Amino acid sequence: MALLERFKGYIIKENLIEKGESILLGVSGGPDSLTMLDLFCRIKDECELELLVFHLNHMFRQEAFAEAEYVKKVAEGYGLEVIVEEFNVPEYIEKHGYSPEEGARLARFHFLEKWAGKYEIKKIALAHNKDDLIETVFLNIFRGTGLKGLAGILPLTERNNILIIHPLLDFFRQEIEEYCRERNLNPCYDRTNEELIYTRNKLRNKIIPELEKEINPGLKGVVYRMALNIREEEAYLSKLGLEKYKKCILERKKESLILSLEMLEKEDKAIRRRIVQNAISELKGNDLDLYAIHYQAIDDLILSGQTGKFITLPDNIQVRRSYESLIFEIRQQEVQEEEKIELLEIPGEVEWGNFYFKAGILPVTDKWKEMTGNKNICLCDLKKVSGPLTIRKRKEGDFFYPLGLKGSKKLKDFFIDEKIPVTERDRIPIVADSTGNIIWIAGYRVDGRFKIGEDTEEILKIEIENTGGD
Repeated sequence: MALLERFKGYIIKENLIEKGESILLGVSGGPDSLTMLDLFCRIKDECELELLVFHLNHMFRQEAFAEAEYVKKVAEGYGLEVIVEEFNVPEYIEKHGYSPEEGARLARFHFLEKWAGKYEIKKIALAHNKDDLIETVFLNIFRGTGLKGLAGILPLTERNNILIIHPLLDFFRQEIEEYCRERNLNPCYDRTNEELIYTRNKLRNKIIPELEKEINPGLKGVVYRMALNIREEEAYLSKLGLEKYKKCILERKKESLILSLEMLEKEDKAIRRRIVQNAISELKGNDLDLYAIHYQAIDDLILSGQTGKFITLPDNIQVRRSYESLIFEIRQQEVQEEEKIELLEIPGEVEWGNFYFKAGILPVTDKWKEMTGNKNICLCDLKKVSGPLTIRKRKEGDFFYPLGLKGSKKLKDFFIDEKIPVTERDRIPIVADSTGNIIWIAGYRVDGRFKIGEDTEEILKIEIENTGGD
């Protein structure tokens, strides 16, 4: 079947478009986005679509300005209006500590949502393909994920009241490149896609081809089918979770939700998690970006039996256990920061108590050795760390492996040896990875299990700054 017919079939099957609607197309100029642009233009009249093209010049490469002009020329050749934005992403990621991929993604969505809002467009089309979906599944596995991450990229998602569609997810990259040749589309090719300094490129150009060669030539098809199956399972569990959530609600207010503890305690853990997700989503108006450690903390709270116990989540949401209810509320005033569990992404930044943390990734160079004497900087082997990082206060039973010493040591004993007053110990940030292993007693000692070695490829750098207070 020709790719055009398959494209029509896929958007109908996944219910991605409606007749007569407006769509903002994100077009980079590469094979995927030019194919998507061409396919939409071929069905434009039949489906009575209003199309608007958007291109972001990331300013990563010298060719970026020429590519922006090329996209403009191509879009105008189809008779479409095109918007071109210029944004210095390299400067942006250096300032905020993002990876190039994450910085570009954040910038791209910012401008896409901006122009969708200005034109009152409720749907954005992005040109991710089947290979992108498979690579995303692998990346999510490496980072540690649940069912949602194993589903990869979804055909249809919602972000800030705008629908994001991915109409090319049923097509391999090779098929798309062949379509470009058949249609004489002449796409731009990003040479950085071949550089192995980026994790996705290592997967695409090295790891997946090796797995296909040594283990299963049909690997991509297997992973794709797995992702589709998991997507169906996740959709069912999400639907069930929503139904259970509605039954759990005891009371709704503007800035609080009260759920039945009795009903929550009876549910399976997987359903409890989805009930909690729905509660937080309703309270905030969107999905709060939480990690496994947050959900585990809430689950522990539900099952603890301790009335009055609470935890505080990002965005100042407090979850409190009462006698027969679990209360979600937005706090008008900050609770004591030391009670919070904060998540520090890699790269990323966050505040905890009177401290500001920033995490970034460094290449292996001689310069990092100059920072080893600074107690406000933690340097460790990135591949030994399972992100995101947790920042919390000490807890009973904490231990770590102090760099420079043999074996483990209780945190309590370490504080005694360092002559840290008891009144100060709860104010010292403890940085751990997502598995719970302590990486750094911030400002004091790094854990030796994460030290930099001869085989280190990338370095995780965490900086701490005291922003004030006692």
